[in-house]
Amino acid sequence: MLSYRIRPATAVDVEFLVDVVIEATRAQGRLPNDFDEPHWRTDFGETTMEQVRGAVPGSTTSVVEVGDERVGRLRITRTAESIELSGIQLRPVFQRRGIGTAIIEDLKAQAAAVGIPLDLGVEKDNPDARKLYERLGFVRVSETGQEYRLRWSPRLDTGSPPS
Repeated sequence: MLSYRIRPATAVDVEFLVDVVIEATRAQGRLPNDFDEPHWRTDFGETTMEQVRGAVPGSTTSVVEVGDERVGRLRITRTAESIELSGIQLRPVFQRRGIGTAIIEDLKAQAAAVGIPLDLGVEKDNPDARKLYERLGFVRVSETGQEYRLRWSPRLDTGSPPS
């Protein structure tokens, strides 16, 4: 696995964050035929700028780096009840190298440390991501028309004998 780091995104990173989402989705063959890229870039860029500026309570948007290269986007939303993996995308050349798995395992450890679940949504047309999440212990808890809602919960076993 490549060594990576995660740092808070800044306004300078917004264009990259938009690019990496499009690049990853395109590589998966998941962009619709009628995809209006200029319009989507504008809307997603504005939303991402709000996130980077802290306008979304509990949300952090970060850049994943390998060496000095920006390779991905990570968005996490935290509440007292759960941690939500709100988005993770890596440039295709950096996928399947253990980076995404390591990030998710770290988030699971953070959730376990405070005894709350790690939640996420995965689009129904993204079976590779769903398989990864299921391999990492996530289970389906609900679904919408477009996505499955998955959850990983820390084991409640504290190691103490029953009383």
